[in-house]
Amino acid sequence: MKMHYAMVLTCGLCLTGSAAPDVAAPSQRLIAVKFAEHLLNPSPPANLPNSFNPFTLAGDRTSSSDVADQEQAAAAKAAMLASNRNLLAVLAEKLEPKGTFVVGGEAIILLGQKKLKVGEIYPITFEGAVYELEITAIETTRFSVRYKNEELTRPIVITKTGK
Repeated sequence: MKMHYAMVLTCGLCLTGSAAPDVAAPSQRLIAVKFAEHLLNPSPPANLPNSFNPFTLAGDRTSSSDVADQEQAAAAKAAMLASNRNLLAVLAEKLEPKGTFVVGGEAIILLGQKKLKVGEIYPITFEGAVYELEITAIETTRFSVRYKNEELTRPIVITKTGK
């Protein structure tokens, strides 16, 4: 029985004396709680605009008014491109090629009384304004013209009447 008491006494000292507690001291827990609160509720940096989007490119930090201006400019550019394409389609309809031929390896198209090569300009008057169309390609059955940034390919159709 003496041995049994010695064992209990030794085990009791081990549990109470040298073992570290499982729960940290209140002062250490308070530091961890404050840090967790800071992580959960961060304050935004003062130098960022209100509309900052972290998913944009690093250099693209524009305000909402800049974004609206850019969207408006993009819409105006799209409308201008659409109008250039529509204008080119109307102007190209007015072209009446009489035929094509090759001289010295260069293709030539007959438009009205003019003989034009690739890269030459053909002026056409429409609604009181003169537009300059550039010939960009000439083939046996079709040709391409460019106005500003738009290009269009048209067929060459020759009828018995010459039109």
